[in-house]
Amino acid sequence: MQIALPRPAAGSRIAAAAPPRTTVGVAAALSLGAAWVHLAYVAPHLRQWWAYGAFFLATGIGQALFAPLILRWPRPWLAIVAIAGNIAIVAMYVVSRINGAPLGPHANVPERVGAIDLGTAAAEVVLIGLLVTILRPGARRAVANVLTAAGAIIWALRLTGHLP
Repeated sequence: MQIALPRPAAGSRIAAAAPPRTTVGVAAALSLGAAWVHLAYVAPHLRQWWAYGAFFLATGIGQALFAPLILRWPRPWLAIVAIAGNIAIVAMYVVSRINGAPLGPHANVPERVGAIDLGTAAAEVVLIGLLVTILRPGARRAVANVLTAAGAIIWALRLTGHLP
């Protein structure tokens, strides 16, 4: 015996389940926390070089604006934009601690790791993980595959001596 399920009408869209409010709330809180730290350190970075300060200002504003947006419109495209942005921020953090900033007066001078910046980077990594869970299954799988492949390539380049 077979049961026929009704098919949606042509052109209609099936509504995706909304992400859990707790997940969205924690993501917004993590983003606001990271924004607060970045905005708190704009002035010292501006004193080092204008572009360092501009990076911290743009990062802080972007993360601060993301929080109410994700609370109001928890959409997959918004999560993907935030994933990409936070990956870029964490990547710059790692590069600046291993090799130093790529530009500016302190180019290629590794920065010290501090408790506040390490905690902020950890919060951003957790935020990236939460945002991946907001995605639909197909997009979640694609993003996870891209992140895994990128990580494997970076490790392979590092182990073969192509990255310092």
